[in-house]
Amino acid sequence: MTKNMSKRLKLIYGSFLGAFVSFLAHNMVFGIVKIEEWFFFGLFFLLMAGFILLLLYSVMEFIIDREPADLWKVGFLGWFGIMGIFPGFTTLFAFFGLFGLFGLKDYF
Repeated sequence: MTKNMSKRLKLIYGSFLGAFVSFLAHNMVFGIVKIEEWFFFGLFFLLMAGFILLLLYSVMEFIIDREPADLWKVGFLGWFGIMGIFPGFTTLFAFFGLFGLFGLKDYF
């Protein structure tokens, strides 16, 4: 993460990466011991909820106050939707991420 990113963008990236790592850890533990564990599974859902709430809050604040100005940098997350990592949210996530957020770059 570069130092010219806003603090909120760093939180968005951090919560998404934390959820992704927690998801991978959950699957690794389940694959090794074949018992459903609750810690990484619950942590994944908490971090993913935090990511979604932060992203929606940032978009709403951008609509109202034009802050954070570097919100377009989160647009690459739409690739995860195109790759099908989030089943059921694929189309929504892809269009929101790629076309919605990358479209903000030319807004300034």
